[in-house]
Amino acid sequence: MNVIKYPDILLDSLENGHMIIDENYTVSYWNRWLAINTQIDKEDIIGKNLEDFYPDINYKVLHRKIKTALTIGTPTFYDTNSSKKFISINRNKVTTSSLQLMQQQVTISPYIISENKVMISIYDISELFETKLLIKKEMNKVNKLNEKLEAEKEIIDKNIMIMKTSVNGIIKDVSSFFCDSFNIDRDEILGQNISIFKLDDVSDVIYKELWTTIKNKKSWNGELKYITSKGQAKWFQSRVMPILDIHGEVHEFNAVYHDITNEKLLAELYITDSLTKLYNRAHFDETINLIVKNQRKADSEFILVLVDIDNFKVINDTYGHQVGDEALISVANTLKSSLRDNDLVARWGGEEFVIMLKDTTINEAKVIVEKIRANIENSIINNDIKLTASFGFTKYILGEDSKEIFKRVDDALYEAKEAGRNRAVLK
Repeated sequence: MNVIKYPDILLDSLENGHMIIDENYTVSYWNRWLAINTQIDKEDIIGKNLEDFYPDINYKVLHRKIKTALTIGTPTFYDTNSSKKFISINRNKVTTSSLQLMQQQVTISPYIISENKVMISIYDISELFETKLLIKKEMNKVNKLNEKLEAEKEIIDKNIMIMKTSVNGIIKDVSSFFCDSFNIDRDEILGQNISIFKLDDVSDVIYKELWTTIKNKKSWNGELKYITSKGQAKWFQSRVMPILDIHGEVHEFNAVYHDITNEKLLAELYITDSLTKLYNRAHFDETINLIVKNQRKADSEFILVLVDIDNFKVINDTYGHQVGDEALISVANTLKSSLRDNDLVARWGGEEFVIMLKDTTINEAKVIVEKIRANIENSIINNDIKLTASFGFTKYILGEDSKEIFKRVDDALYEAKEAGRNRAVLK
């Protein structure tokens, strides 16, 4: 067996921490970022036990996470919901906040499974955390200003995005803060239709729901994606309120917006697979578990599809992990382009992907799955490498739990592999 040489130069160049330990916590690699930020040189820690340097780590949790990563062969998170840091690292950046310790996202990835070794990666998400704190602070400010709406119009004009439109969506007035946020002069947009801010990639269903609600004399609350005069896309938490005349009819609309772009980006970070940009397994699990928990028939008409790239280990071993990553990205892009807007697709782990085909019959699913299979078969990476994938799919049965449907779809995928790969099996 060949021993894998640690990629010292590559890992030492990264702006995040990487260590390699075994299930007994013996350290066999410690990159330059960790040496700088912890003040522990690699010569002092390699070959020694991590417990000697960081006794406060919850090793019971760490051992369980290591076992999970080695068993399922995919990365896992270390207690991401905990306020306690994996290892305490002081921030060396001057900041206006009281955040003195580095906020961390920690992943545990299988490294050399035969030697029970994992790579622990530490990412500094302090700035994103500060952004979240800032958003909360700004939201509190907006709430306080809304309470004084009538008494402090000048403050509102300068600090809140407000728009007044006619019943047909013609802009009648906007606040100064709205103009500043959209990089536009008030005179440029008065008399224009609000649709000038609409982005084509936002579902028409959202706008239909909005207009139906407010024309029925009810307020609408939701998230809208608009484009500024400089072509920048922004997300806004929006409240649109109908204003009635003396006869009780809708006379005009008032809308209040709050920029939540940074909050959306932060949320996306936690539900997105960093390599393929698809949803991650945790988000897919949360979605399907919510459906199973509620057991609403309207949500349960879906087909579950499990996709596995054929001979992926051969690609990795023959061409290297960079080409392997290219294969994963290529299949992910094919899946996204082959599915409908309301379908859900995520990276399940390793070379596996999972799809939820919503509001779909078995016959419709057969057509969609075959289309995806053919599209993957017709794709080529690295100029001459052809890809294929195997599929297992099954229909959700109302009343069953997620383990049952995943067992069934996993069995279907296994049959597809055993039958020669590059095919789909329905169970």
